[in-house]
Amino acid sequence: MIATIAFVTLIGLLVLFQLFLAFGAPWGRFAWGGQHPGVLPLGYRIASGVSILIYGFIALLVLDRAGVADVFPNAFSQVGIWVVCAYLTLGVVMNAISRSTPERYAMTPVALALAILALLIALSGPAEESFAGMVLDDGDGPVFCTTIMESYPPQCGADSPTLTGWEWAAVEYEQSRMIRWGEYRFEGERQGNTERPGLSPPAKVRPQGGR
Repeated sequence: MIATIAFVTLIGLLVLFQLFLAFGAPWGRFAWGGQHPGVLPLGYRIASGVSILIYGFIALLVLDRAGVADVFPNAFSQVGIWVVCAYLTLGVVMNAISRSTPERYAMTPVALALAILALLIALSGPAEESFAGMVLDDGDGPVFCTTIMESYPPQCGADSPTLTGWEWAAVEYEQSRMIRWGEYRFEGERQGNTERPGLSPPAKVRPQGGR
């Protein structure tokens, strides 16, 4: 979480910097190779505006990967964070070889810090989420209910994923004939629109009616 906060803070400062450039601040020597030391020409100011959008997208992706926001599918953010690492690493190189001395000395450390922080976030993996849900076993094995049909005993939707490693003896549950079910709290990660719980073991939520 510290890496995420530091990353978002730094990229937020870059957004402000590019915003000032886009509105005519005379800081051109710190950006775009220092080709225009004062106020940037219109084309470069538009490019600064585009950079703001790119930085905003990167910040959202990092927040999603860190579990602070839920914006993108897990598979997208998992690949995207490595693309961000590569993009920021390229930024380190480009700033380091800039012909502008102010840009080299001011922006290279910032780009390097962002690249390192992005790498730390990528290596840390997805953040686990805590959520509750129903587990049901109608005789074909336990499933995590993504949708629950109103009936007694309850029924799960056809897209409900099968759980492996589930032990009914370790939890309290309700039972009607051969069907067993209960609501439990899990630690896991969201994959697309499906929550696939971790089972090591789940923190138990007492189901209504008990066992």
